[in-house]
Amino acid sequence: MAELKEVNVILGENIKQIRIKQNITREQLAERINVSPRFLADVESGKVGASLTTLKKLSMVLNVSADYLLGLEKFDEKNIYLNLIENKLKNLDSEVLAEVDCILDSIIKINNIN
Repeated sequence: MAELKEVNVILGENIKQIRIKQNITREQLAERINVSPRFLADVESGKVGASLTTLKKLSMVLNVSADYLLGLEKFDEKNIYLNLIENKLKNLDSEVLAEVDCILDSIIKINNIN
């Protein structure tokens, strides 16, 4: 068997780790990024790499940077939550965003008191 490329192994391990942490099945993730579950299994095992298009889709669906998936950046669970929140806020109008800002200020104030 050919030696697995280090970057493919890192990519596969990171995809699997985040997928499991987010309670997403391999089949669900494969469907969301338009690949077969078998192909995704091969990527997760490091047998094959992913195209830039697939890497971009993985990054968007898993809410992590491509740099993290490729092993160039350390995992920070806080970044996942920040990305999730950012994606939720993108489509809100200015009035609702102002309300969210006030709510966040209240939460921060409460946390600083405790």
